Amino acid sequence: MIKVSRRIPVNEAGQPRLSRADVWQGLVMKADNALPFVPAMTHCQVLERKGSNVFVREIEFRGERCRERVTLQPQQRVTFERLDGSVLGTILNEIEDGDDGLGLRFSFGLTLAGEADGSPAEVAYGAVVEKDYLKAVDATLAAIRRMKSDRDVLIKRYFDAVDSMDLESFKAMHSDNARLVFANAPVLQGPEQIAGAIGQFWSTVGGLKHNFVNRWDNPQESIIEAVVDYRRKDGRSVTLPCVSILRPEGDKVGELRVFIDVAPLYAD
Repeated sequence: MIKVSRRIPVNEAGQPRLSRADVWQGLVMKADNALPFVPAMTHCQVLERKGSNVFVREIEFRGERCRERVTLQPQQRVTFERLDGSVLGTILNEIEDGDDGLGLRFSFGLTLAGEADGSPAEVAYGAVVEKDYLKAVDATLAAIRRMKSDRDVLIKRYFDAVDSMDLESFKAMHSDNARLVFANAPVLQGPEQIAGAIGQFWSTVGGLKHNFVNRWDNPQESIIEAVVDYRRKDGRSVTLPCVSILRPEGDKVGELRVFIDVAPLYAD
C-alpha cells in the first residue's frame, strides 16, 4: 500500500490571511469540481448526491476513469473513497490547527491493482501521485487566496463608494440585473433604480461611515456585520447596527440585502 501524509501551512507572509472557513470553502469547491485544482485530472462530474454531505463523483485521473464517494465533515475533513478502477483506497484533505497556525493536510492510502506492496511499480506510482497532490494542495490554496483577495477588493470598493456617497461610482458597482433590498423598502432592480433610490436616501443625511465588526464568506455571498455612523443634516450623530448580505457577480455586486432600522436616524 502507498501511504503518504503531508501538511502544508495555510498562511504565508505577504498573502491574504485565510480562516478555517475560507479553507473549507475551497475544499468544498474542489470536491464538487476538482478540475481547477488538480492539474492531472481531466474529468470531474457529480453523479449522485446522498444528503448534504455525501456524494459520488466520476473522475478521470491520469487517463483512467473511476468513481469516488466523497464525504464532507464540515470545517474539518473531506474524505475521497475510490469505488472502482486500478487504484483503490482513501484520500483525506484535513484542516488542522498547529503551533504554526492553520494547516492543510493531505493523506492517502492507496493500493495499485496487480502490484505487490513495495514493488518498484507501486513505489514509482506513489511518487508521481504524491507530486500531483502536492500540486493540487498548492493550487487549492492559491485559488482560495485569489477568491479571498477578489472579495476583499470588491467589498472595499463598494463600501468606499457608499461611505463617500459617490453616486456614479456606486451605480457602476452593480451588474445589469442587480437587486437591492434596503430595510423594509421595496426591492430595487437594476443600476438606475438602485442609484435613484439610494441617492434619494443619501440626500436626507449629511454623511455616513461603515465600521465593520465581522464578516462571513461563502462561495455565493458575504455576510457583513457593521455599525454605521450617520451624520444628520442638523449635525447630530446617530450610530446604527447593520447586517448586509452581498452576492458578487464577477467584479460587480449582483445582489445586496441590507438589514437595518433607520427610524432612529429621523427621530427628534
